[in-house]
Amino acid sequence: MSIEQISVEILNRQFTIGTPNSERETLYKAVEMLNQKITAIQGASQSMETEKVVIMAALNLSHDLLKIANKYEQEALPSQEYERKIQSLIKLCDETLSKS
Repeated sequence: MSIEQISVEILNRQFTIGTPNSERETLYKAVEMLNQKITAIQGASQSMETEKVVIMAALNLSHDLLKIANKYEQEALPSQEYERKIQSLIKLCDETLSKS
């Protein structure tokens, strides 16, 4: 896996970031998403300092990520329950077969 140096623009500043080639497009999308959040926050509060805007954007993105992770965990619980029931049934079948 080779690391590629790519140039991105955030808040009208250029940054060079190393990323695996396979993750380049994802990084570009992340930068685009960050810029969109920053623009939305700047539009809502034009007097906010740049540092605060960036912190708010990071907080918003982190919050979005946690909401998605929590939703995924809640949806994963039923599948874990099914897996446990299946394992229990397999064990019961094995015990029944070993008795015969």
